[in-house]
Amino acid sequence: MPARPALNLIGPGRLGRTLTRLLREAQCIRVGAVLGRSAERVTDAVGFIGAGRVAHWDTLPAAELTLLATPDDALSEVVAALAARGTLRRGDVVFHCSGALSSAAMQPLSALGAEIASIHPLRSFADPSLATSDFSGTYCGYEGSPTALAALLPLFERLGAHCFAIDASRKILYHAGAVLACNTLTALSEAALRSMEAAGVTRDIAWPALRPLIDGTLSNIDRLGARRALTGPVARGDATTVARQYAALEALDPQLGAIYRSLSALAVELAAPSLNPDQRTALCDTLGKRDER
Repeated sequence: MPARPALNLIGPGRLGRTLTRLLREAQCIRVGAVLGRSAERVTDAVGFIGAGRVAHWDTLPAAELTLLATPDDALSEVVAALAARGTLRRGDVVFHCSGALSSAAMQPLSALGAEIASIHPLRSFADPSLATSDFSGTYCGYEGSPTALAALLPLFERLGAHCFAIDASRKILYHAGAVLACNTLTALSEAALRSMEAAGVTRDIAWPALRPLIDGTLSNIDRLGARRALTGPVARGDATTVARQYAALEALDPQLGAIYRSLSALAVELAAPSLNPDQRTALCDTLGKRDER
């Protein structure tokens, strides 16, 4: 493979344009073609990347690297279209960045002689401009063919990524963990804000008040681990307070009550070594969870 291989980008959304620009700025690649469903989005992506040319399926050139940065539900369609295009050469590398789908989703391309892999950056790409400025240090889970990974991992390492191997057969659990840490953390923050609002605390006060609490908790998890970082009524074995909070949230919104109950039950598991049997039993009874100890 050339020192600066050509890369075609198929799927010029936030992730695709961010990675392509980063790889170009690091002089890891030459940007080839950019292809997507929306001509306006493709043109915008080329401008953001700072290189490349707008392409269509009938004008897509060959390239040593192809990044498929499409939504998961469109990947099989794009793989079929790329396979039908006939421009892939034996040894060309095709990779996607899905966290939920393994590289096996591109098996039709492997059958044509392409080397396939998946590299999933564990970060949010909500703002591509911000993502390009602080990508260094991002952890990336990878799996795929050894040949593809031998070509791709040095490129990501040049971007400052910390790459680690994942089991393709259990990738959906890996991605579920990432979703719980990121996407549902956003939802949990919304749940906290709704509870605060119901108590008469407006969002413009509630969020800056909660944010240091969140930051401090994350810092404690860094230093102490989840079990020792746990504080609050469950950690104290205060079943009375847990019962009152659960009842109040259930009355306010059953969905908020269910969130509180489920997460508090998990907190009981974390706190179990420091609770006495009566405390564990009271908490489990309050949350409708059997004490298995």
